[in-house]
Amino acid sequence: MKKSLFTLLLLMVLPIVMNANPAHKVTLVYDAETAKLSVTIVHPVMDTEKHFISEITVLVGDKEIEKKELTKQSTKESETYEITLPGLSKGNVITVEAKCNQFGRKSGKLTIK
Repeated sequence: MKKSLFTLLLLMVLPIVMNANPAHKVTLVYDAETAKLSVTIVHPVMDTEKHFISEITVLVGDKEIEKKELTKQSTKESETYEITLPGLSKGNVITVEAKCNQFGRKSGKLTIK
């Protein structure tokens, strides 16, 4: 009985996990002249309304600057995001974390030079 229950549970969960994937890559580019941070989150999906990047969190050092919640993804290939971060100086570390609505997280870091 336990074996068949486990098999049934596995068959129900496996398709969900197979379709779920965290972001592949989080790329950060900071333009010091405009103080704009551009973020590209590579996250290929089939349906941008059912499987998407649901949350983008921006930190400078350990301080959370912004948390953006999303309800769908911009394109089937990726999500892009821009934020103005004035007052950054050499050595500041920017971290951006992307959360998939189905499974996983991925982050990227950039140190201001």
